[in-house]
Amino acid sequence: MGIERERTAERAKASLSLDSRLLDRCDAAFDCAAKRAEDAVAAADPSAGVGTRFEAALTAVLEAAAEQADLTRLCLVEAPGLGAGAVARKEIGLQRFVELVDRELARSDGKPPPLVSEMVIGGIYEVMQRTARAGKIAEMPELSTQLRALWLPVLRGH
Repeated sequence: MGIERERTAERAKASLSLDSRLLDRCDAAFDCAAKRAEDAVAAADPSAGVGTRFEAALTAVLEAAAEQADLTRLCLVEAPGLGAGAVARKEIGLQRFVELVDRELARSDGKPPPLVSEMVIGGIYEVMQRTARAGKIAEMPELSTQLRALWLPVLRGH
C-alpha cells in the first residue's frame, strides 16, 4: 500500500507542476497581449478618438490570439477549468485590459463610471472564448469591426 501512495503522491505532484507551468504560460500570454494592445494605443494618432484607439488595441489582441492558436486555446478554453487559482490569474490578466480602457476613457472624456471598462473587456473575453471553443481562432481578427461596433456606443455614451 505504501508504494501505491507514493505513486499517487508523485502523480499529484507532477499534475500540480504541469498545471503551474500551463498557468505560467497563460500569464505570459495575457502579458504579451496586453503589451501589444498598449503598444497599438501608443502608436495610434494621439488626436484619434476613443473608437480608433480602442479598435487598434482590439485588433492587436485578436491578431495575437490568432497567431498563437494553441496558446489561445490553452488560455481561453482549457486553463479556466484548472480551478479557482486559474480563474484568479485570468482575472488579473483581464484587469490590465480594463485599466487600459479606463485610461483611454479618462484621457478622452474624464473619469469613466465604474464597470464600463470591465463590462466591455468581459464581453470581448466571452466572445473570444466562445470563438476559441468553436475552433475558429484563426478568424478572431475578423471580429474586430463587429466588436468595435457593439462596444463603441457604450464607450462613447458613458
